[in-house]
Amino acid sequence: MLAPVLKAAGYKVRTAPTAQEGLAALRSQTFDVVLTDIEMPDMDGFEFAETIRSDHNLSQVPIIALSAMVSPAAIERGRQAGFHDYVAKFDRPGLIAALKEQTAEIKKAA
Repeated sequence: MLAPVLKAAGYKVRTAPTAQEGLAALRSQTFDVVLTDIEMPDMDGFEFAETIRSDHNLSQVPIIALSAMVSPAAIERGRQAGFHDYVAKFDRPGLIAALKEQTAEIKKAA
């Protein structure tokens, strides 16, 4: 659903229908940023982020959470799981701003 919006904003987008497919893609390609929903069928976004953080080869990839759950407790849980940012699901300007911030950090480090 967001892929066309992100592509229109100039991002290259690779989607994965499940967390397991997302992990497989992360392990086989290089990505600048991971954007993940919190509510997923096979593994929630918190577990997904924790799995990425526990993988030595992926642990430095920025992760942005996208969720309808934006309570302070959910945001804190996201921070503990390793998210770099936590954006409300329908806050498209906020999402683009978060992506710009994370990709700017990558360019600075290069």
